Amino acid sequence: MPEPVTLGDIIRAGQRLGAHLGPTPLEAAPKLGENAWLKLENANKTHSFKIRGALNAILSLDETARAKGIIAASSGNHAGAVAYAADLADASARILMPLNTPEKKIDNVRRYGAEAILFGDNYDQAEAEALRMAAGGGTWVSPYNDAKVIAGAGTIGLEVVAQLPDVERVVVPVSGGGLIAGVATAVKGMNPEIKVIGVNAASAPAMYNHFYGSDKPQVWETLAEALSGEIEAGSITVPIARRLVDDMALVTERQIADAMRYMIEAQGWVVEGGGAVGVAALLHDVLPRDGAVTAVLVSGGNVDGDVLRRVLCSSGSGPKLHKKAPIEEAGV
Repeated sequence: MPEPVTLGDIIRAGQRLGAHLGPTPLEAAPKLGENAWLKLENANKTHSFKIRGALNAILSLDETARAKGIIAASSGNHAGAVAYAADLADASARILMPLNTPEKKIDNVRRYGAEAILFGDNYDQAEAEALRMAAGGGTWVSPYNDAKVIAGAGTIGLEVVAQLPDVERVVVPVSGGGLIAGVATAVKGMNPEIKVIGVNAASAPAMYNHFYGSDKPQVWETLAEALSGEIEAGSITVPIARRLVDDMALVTERQIADAMRYMIEAQGWVVEGGGAVGVAALLHDVLPRDGAVTAVLVSGGNVDGDVLRRVLCSSGSGPKLHKKAPIEEAGV
């Protein structure tokens, strides 16, 4: 059976995206260990890596598919990326988002002229409704279970190897697996010796569960709301991750909050909880600081001001961070 996504697909995605997106910065992070670097996707358009996959997928559609209108579901970052890409492609877009989606991410959809439809208490409910709508007419663009989306995300891997030729380890935030599937395909295709490590929030352990055959629960109230949600049955991301990813780690809510504070205080960047999980893994020695040349993907920077203020004003046992969720050790 042919591979669903190849290095060639990712190279072609890079050529397609080159007219619209430039490489994102790679920045040294010495406090995370010798030879640690941050790949700053929070500095990308729409402040998230998601623009790569959404734009590659939508630019690849033919006129008939675009004319049907785009339908997507997202807890936030994919939504903003789809809205931006649809506007660029002169297509309409309707995007289903959970009711508790941060206002900043809703605003990112509306600013590009797409329709933000708030539905359901969590991502899984929003996705189910979006798929029902797409079945009635519309072009579905998955946030992860789509070869073009994965190939677009994989362009990060091309940039990492170009910017850091001696890279030995790449640390990647994980939700549905589109990002890590693309990055692993890219970097392993160029150098099979590079280690690819995924990091889940302990509150959002879907890929960890698939990877290790565990059944850790989904906790919807989390700083890493961008990573929440189960993985669609039959998703092509799961076999890619099992084949190419070397390890998968978990970080807690307290560790994520510490990483968000670290990113502001030490690096000068605002980063959302889901975008900070790789940083959290090194900051708290969940992954070893062993001197390996390491690129940590910072996947997004869209965080509500209220959440950010609570994170900055709290210690590990401090006030609540996300509507109902205090900074406390997630159940692992």
